[in-house]
Amino acid sequence: MWGHLNNQCPKYPLRILDKKQKLLSFEASNELSGTLKAVIFNQNDCRDALCRMVVIDELPFRFVGGLGFRSFCAVIQPRFVIPSRMTIARDVVHLYNSEMEKLKKELTKDDQRVCLTTDCWTSNQQIPYLCLTVHYIDSDWCLKKRILNFVQISNHKGETIAKLIEDCLHKWGIERVFTITVDNATANDVAVSILKRRVNGWEGSVLNGEYMHVRCCAHILNLIVSDGLKELHHSISAIRAAVRYIRLSTARVEKLSACVVKEKIDFKGKLVLDVPTRWNSTYKMLEVALKCQKAFERYEEEDCKYSQYFLEEEGGKKKFGPPSKIDWANASRFVEFLRSFYQATLKFSATKSVTSNCFYLELGEIFNLLKNLALTNDTLLLDMVSNMKKKFDKYWGNLDNTNLLLYVAAVLDPRYKLGYITYCLGCFYDSQTVSNFILKVQTLLRTLYAFYSKGEREVSPIPKSFTSSNTLQDTLLSAFMKQKEQITFDESLNEVDRYLADESVNPLTPSFDTLFWWKQNSIKYPVLSLIAGDVLAVPISTVASESAFSTGGRILDPYRSSLNPKTVNMLVCTQNWLKSTNEGLVEQFFSDEDDELVQTGLIL
Repeated sequence: MWGHLNNQCPKYPLRILDKKQKLLSFEASNELSGTLKAVIFNQNDCRDALCRMVVIDELPFRFVGGLGFRSFCAVIQPRFVIPSRMTIARDVVHLYNSEMEKLKKELTKDDQRVCLTTDCWTSNQQIPYLCLTVHYIDSDWCLKKRILNFVQISNHKGETIAKLIEDCLHKWGIERVFTITVDNATANDVAVSILKRRVNGWEGSVLNGEYMHVRCCAHILNLIVSDGLKELHHSISAIRAAVRYIRLSTARVEKLSACVVKEKIDFKGKLVLDVPTRWNSTYKMLEVALKCQKAFERYEEEDCKYSQYFLEEEGGKKKFGPPSKIDWANASRFVEFLRSFYQATLKFSATKSVTSNCFYLELGEIFNLLKNLALTNDTLLLDMVSNMKKKFDKYWGNLDNTNLLLYVAAVLDPRYKLGYITYCLGCFYDSQTVSNFILKVQTLLRTLYAFYSKGEREVSPIPKSFTSSNTLQDTLLSAFMKQKEQITFDESLNEVDRYLADESVNPLTPSFDTLFWWKQNSIKYPVLSLIAGDVLAVPISTVASESAFSTGGRILDPYRSSLNPKTVNMLVCTQNWLKSTNEGLVEQFFSDEDDELVQTGLIL
């Protein structure tokens, strides 16, 4: 019957007259500007595209059986045989294995050294998961991050975390680990110390893993600011109560929007209600509310229930509010003060650009801000600054408490080198302390240079003397070879000295790309560029791993909570790999999810 329909029946609408016949179609590029190309229908290609869509768009497997989707396919391509949900599930497994092999080859070629970040999360099924993310700079000087595993973990003990990460590294064939970035949990200290011994045993560490442990700077900054905001000022409480009142009802939100229009405020966003444990969400709440200050004041005049709401008790205590002009003025000062910390958090948490080189720049600005405010008589901020300064000194006040690699990263930024670090330290410490510390940074850089030089090709020595006659030609040639010998000697043995002595790039250069600079100068500094490629890849926050939990939370929604951990791992990892290889297309439709989560205070 099928043979008759496909080959002979003239009235069958899906009959293929010529299987090799191609059609002209527009091919979408990363910039969404199509170019004409000849295409032919292929069942396998369509199935592969459907599988990728299910993974990238976080669709349930049963989506392919939906009436709407089948009707859509019947119109757009009637010849496409829609696979069942079981077939799609098997296709996801094949896609995962295929993409995993591609990534494994990339991670193991050319003795690639990698940096890791890891964090833990508990799903709505009350199943704890561990996410392991790899960061590295490839041969084309592009920063890359990939989720290696999103796996179930039995408990949060350090030994368990270390064992699971070790198993993941074995699975991926990864032995050369440069750093591991974790938050300040005690269990993570135990895990990193165990992993350091393991990597040392594989001979995959640098300098015996002495600088392998990197603490999440965004997490430390969160602890510093949270300590300052421990006892919230009543002005913040009053504005929070006002925002909560508005958000309790759609009608109130619409009424406030009408007040925004009447007051001619250029604001089209939504009010943000903070998460008490996330100070950056409090900052966003105040920042947005301040834009609508006049609208709130007008709303108070038009809604009689608004003032009554603040007369009610909450937890046995009277609510603060409604916000007065003094409260709004205080909130404005809080926002101005917290803006520096907020901007530093965004820079620490960036996932698409290098972050290790910006650590000390932001640290110096924060140190300077706290130091200057501590000397003022500002009663509103004095207690807050005092608490924050104590916490700052605990983690970053002692220069020996910070991983020296982060200072080396600043030196390897051609805009700053040693000059800026020396200047900043001189503003906060005595000259002897500064001199000793700069010597430590220089010593580490030279030690790294010696370590990385071992793997470099030996430079062939040039003879120091030549058998020559008394002719003018021989004399000039001899002089030329001696000059060449001296140049070769300098280039091969004094790379660090030449780099530090060379003129720095103007720090105010717009849109300066540190990785592009090293790509251009890798021939000039062959060994130093290898160091830069590893040091600049070090992430100073665990946001890359934390952001995976939002994906896991969407995949494991209440309707798909029965998915087993193995399937969740495949979906989370494969989505990350596919999105990473199609970043240009994805960015046309979606904002940077990591940055958005940080800005709203959902992750750090």
